[in-house]
Amino acid sequence: MRIAFIRTGSEEGVNRHVLSFLDFFSQKGAEVMTLNLREGDLQKNVEKLSEFAPHFVMDVNSTGMIVGKQEDKSIPICDLFGFVHVSIFTDEPLFYHLSLIDARQANNFLPVVCDIKYADSLRYLGVNKPASYITPFVYMHYMKEPEQEKDLGVIFLGPVVDPDLLLRSLLENNQIKEEFLPIFYEVGEFMFRNPESHIIPTFDYIFSMFNPSLQESFLKWREENPDEFIRFLQTILIYASAKKRWYVLSFLEGIDLKIVGAFQGELKEGHQVLEVSSHQDVLEILGRANMSLLVYPHTVPTGVGFSPIECAYMECAPFIDFRGTLPGFFTPEEECITFLPLDRAEIEEKIVYYLDNPQEAREIGKRARQKVLERYLPDDRAEFLYNIFQDILKQAQDVSNVRDMG
Repeated sequence: MRIAFIRTGSEEGVNRHVLSFLDFFSQKGAEVMTLNLREGDLQKNVEKLSEFAPHFVMDVNSTGMIVGKQEDKSIPICDLFGFVHVSIFTDEPLFYHLSLIDARQANNFLPVVCDIKYADSLRYLGVNKPASYITPFVYMHYMKEPEQEKDLGVIFLGPVVDPDLLLRSLLENNQIKEEFLPIFYEVGEFMFRNPESHIIPTFDYIFSMFNPSLQESFLKWREENPDEFIRFLQTILIYASAKKRWYVLSFLEGIDLKIVGAFQGELKEGHQVLEVSSHQDVLEILGRANMSLLVYPHTVPTGVGFSPIECAYMECAPFIDFRGTLPGFFTPEEECITFLPLDRAEIEEKIVYYLDNPQEAREIGKRARQKVLERYLPDDRAEFLYNIFQDILKQAQDVSNVRDMG
């Protein structure tokens, strides 16, 4: 079995854990090649890929999908060369709609999602190939070990931006048409008030309530600008996530809180921004903290996400907004600390309690790390994919044998 991995820069940050599959496949005896599209000429890279003659080509979020020409038609090279293109979706597919335009017509395309709702997004974008599902995970080789002596009480994992600043920037840069601002705002507000909602059904539901003349104008614009419409949905996701995070921060004034990552807005009293230049910096800070306040972005609609698992691995108790699926990943109040996203009193009370009782937070962090070591390492996910690959090769061989007999 020959497997190629196409690197585009998307396999950085939490996505780097996907690269662990290559080590596993090599240990299984597969020939593995990595191709970096950021280096060298595209045509030469395609020639290298052709010479390697892979059975499977992998990437993250479909960013490595390459298209060729045949009889003046654009055809994904997975169909031209006869390999299966496997995309691991660690993020909301709506943000990768341009590369997925080519994937829609590919016969040899296998999407693998890390959140069940990503399959809905793929179908919405016209990708009708059945998606496989794997839960997020971490590769120990790419992690640091937690500090024995913790010197930070609670951190807030960014990025953070004041939603008013964000909205002003979107309008000033003409990223939202002013006449459609009511739609944008109402959908974003509904998602903020209903944290487990998904953008696609939410948009359809809220949009149906607007007056017919605005609906008609919007539908005409949407039909003429399909890519702009997807970007419209993207900005709603970003805005609703920013509003959710800003809301939580807004009433924690006076609490000694370290914000990790990018920050835009006015800092509250007691808050400090810890600048980071790499993901390794983030891990180093996580390893020093007793707990990390995590607010799920709307791009992680139902699953656990990669960041809480990284926090847990670093023995940093995930302090996270509760959702119906969360107990299937971490046991609330034993392996993570939970809060209801709009319950101001609960968030304040729990932060104060665990700051006053740091040993309890550390115990939760230790149990969370143990859960990661038991359930959230890559081996079983890699085994699952490898078995799929073997089944595909066997089916192809069976078809070939039948043809030879004919």
